[in-house]
Amino acid sequence: MSGDERRENRLEGRIDGALHLLDRQLVDSEGALLGKVDDVELTQVGTHLAITAVLTGPAALLARIGGRTGSALVEKWAQLKPAEPHRTRPWRIDMEDVDRLDSALHLSVRRDGVLRRDHEGHRLGRLTGMAVRGPDGERVGRVMDARFEPGDDGSLVLCSLMVGHGRPGSLLGYDRRGDQGPWLVRTVVRRLHRHTVIVGAEAAEIAWPESTVRLSELPSEAPDHAFG
Repeated sequence: MSGDERRENRLEGRIDGALHLLDRQLVDSEGALLGKVDDVELTQVGTHLAITAVLTGPAALLARIGGRTGSALVEKWAQLKPAEPHRTRPWRIDMEDVDRLDSALHLSVRRDGVLRRDHEGHRLGRLTGMAVRGPDGERVGRVMDARFEPGDDGSLVLCSLMVGHGRPGSLLGYDRRGDQGPWLVRTVVRRLHRHTVIVGAEAAEIAWPESTVRLSELPSEAPDHAFG
């Protein structure tokens, strides 16, 4: 970095987990590649759900498929090398070893020894796609993405959920940036997702065993599609 310019770091502001982290290239402190971000680890820290690690490798990627198919594929992956311990657990990189985010996720350390399987928390790939139900139990959509912002300790904590009727990832950022992609595609995608809403984390109770999010209140209006 030159003395008169600062490297971009999206981790210093609000990010949308699926849009800004999933499938980003992992680069160590010397520029060596480690693979891609295949999922994101989430841990309950006090009253907040925080990003504590990024996950990489087939065990993370295959599980993102979800349901019985995803579970079966992870099990098949484990059977390919049964002598390897904890093979169904993804490789994880603690957020303390992450330096910055631009078009890739850059680490503050070398790649040697950074990958570990010493913990397993909740996953962003499971949160996205969860059914969302209102106070009366009626289904109002599903989680399309999750938004995080720096907390008091600098960790990225959940601040809101994007709820809609499409598939997770189908927005591709067209709803969040006015200059994203061709005008026609942007217009069509926004039209299809015009009922997508933002729900504050304080109004959402995540029931991980049931793969359901219950809202204490319904959002009163849709966002203006200028949240980038």
